[in-house]
Amino acid sequence: MKETSRRKNKGRTFNVYVGTTFRHEIFCEIEALAASHKLANAQVVRELFLRGLAAYNRDGQITENGTAASPFLKEAAVEIAA
Repeated sequence: MKETSRRKNKGRTFNVYVGTTFRHEIFCEIEALAASHKLANAQVVRELFLRGLAAYNRDGQITENGTAASPFLKEAAVEIAA
């Protein structure tokens, strides 16, 4: 079976469902971001993922070293990477 025939959406983009868990504090931070930007929680996670992928393409590093990022988001990145 060809790879493309198994994809859910055969257009230019396709969906990837990633099951992940967040600590309560991280989830609250995502909810707060969603409320302040008037987005769904899932959309906030998607945007943060894409922002992180863009940063990786810029500097080639998976983790944020030497920056003042939220400690909750750093732990979330480690949980997602695992």
